[in-house]
Amino acid sequence: MTLITSNFDPEDIDRAGDILVAGPQSGLEDEWLKAFILVGQWRASHSRPLNTFRANLRRRVGGGDIVAQRLKRLPSIIAKLERLDWLKLSRMQDIGGCRAVVSGADEAFRLAADFADSRIRHELVSYNNYIDRPRTTGYRGLHMVYSYHSDRTDRWNGLKTEIQIRSQLQHQWATAVETVGTFTGDSLKSGIGDRDWLRFFALMSAAIARREGTNPVPGTPANRSELVSEIARHDQALGISYRLAVFQTVAVQLQDIREIQDHWFGLELDLALNPVQISVEIFDANDWESANVWYSDRESENRDNPLVIVVLVSSNSLAELRRAYPNFFADISQFRQLLQETVQ
Repeated sequence: MTLITSNFDPEDIDRAGDILVAGPQSGLEDEWLKAFILVGQWRASHSRPLNTFRANLRRRVGGGDIVAQRLKRLPSIIAKLERLDWLKLSRMQDIGGCRAVVSGADEAFRLAADFADSRIRHELVSYNNYIDRPRTTGYRGLHMVYSYHSDRTDRWNGLKTEIQIRSQLQHQWATAVETVGTFTGDSLKSGIGDRDWLRFFALMSAAIARREGTNPVPGTPANRSELVSEIARHDQALGISYRLAVFQTVAVQLQDIREIQDHWFGLELDLALNPVQISVEIFDANDWESANVWYSDRESENRDNPLVIVVLVSSNSLAELRRAYPNFFADISQFRQLLQETVQ
C-alpha cells in the first residue's frame, strides 16, 4: 500500500467514515475497501504533527515522567463514529494522540499551563479539565487539542492532535479500565459495558481523587468509610482482585528491550491464544511511512477478527512504551496494589 501525505478533502474523509460505519456487509465491499485505505492514509498524515507535539512535551517533563504517542486504531475510529452519530470523521480531534504521565495532579496542571503558555505557533483548539470536573465514569486527566501550523509547508496545517496529561494514579486507573475492557470486550472507558465493573471503577477513581486532594467523582459516596465499604463489596462480588491477577498473568513478557530507542512500535495482541500473544514490529523513528503501511495492512487482514488488536505507537523505548500503554501488556500490578491498599 502506498501512503500519501498531501492535503485531503474533508468531504471525501467524511464520506469514507460513513462507509466504514456502514460496514462491508452493506453490499459495497469495493467501496468499503477504498474507504478503509483512504482513512488509513489520512490517519498516517497525522504522524508528522504528532512527532512535533511529542517532542515539545518531552522537553517540558521531568526525567522520571512518561511521554508517548499513538495513532488511533481504525476499529476505535469506527466505534467512536457509531457512538457519536453527530460526529464527522474530518472533525475527529484525537486521530493523533500524545500522552504525558507525571508525578501528581499538581504537576499535571503545571505541565498543561507551561505547554499552553509556550510560544509554539500551533493553535489551542480546546482544553478540557477532567481533574476538577471528572467524568461520571471516573475518568480524570487534562485534555488539550491543538491544530498544527507550520510556516514552511501547509501540507499538515490544520490537522488536530490531542494531548492527554495524567498523574501516575490517574494513569493507573485508566490503564486498568482499558485492560479489563480489552479482556471483557466492553468499552468501559466510554461508559459502555457491565454496570458493576463501571461502578467499581467510578468508586476507585473517587478513592484516588481523595488521595490527590482533588474533586470527587459525581455520584460516589462523600464519606470515606462508605466509599471503601462499597469498593470492598464490589471486589468480593465480582472477584476483582482475582480477575486482575489473571489478566496480568496471561500477558507474554517481552525481553531484550533496553537497547531499543526512539522508534515506532507496531503491537499486535491476539486474545484468542492462552497465554495472550503480543508480537512487536519495530520501525525507525523517521520511517513513519513504512510503519503506517504495516499498521493499515495488519488492520485490514484482521478487520473481521475482534480478538486481534493492532496498534501503532511511538516512544523513546519499548520499556517506556510498556509504562505508557501497559494495557497492551496487561501490566496492572500498580492498580492491583492500589486496590489492596484501599480496601485494607
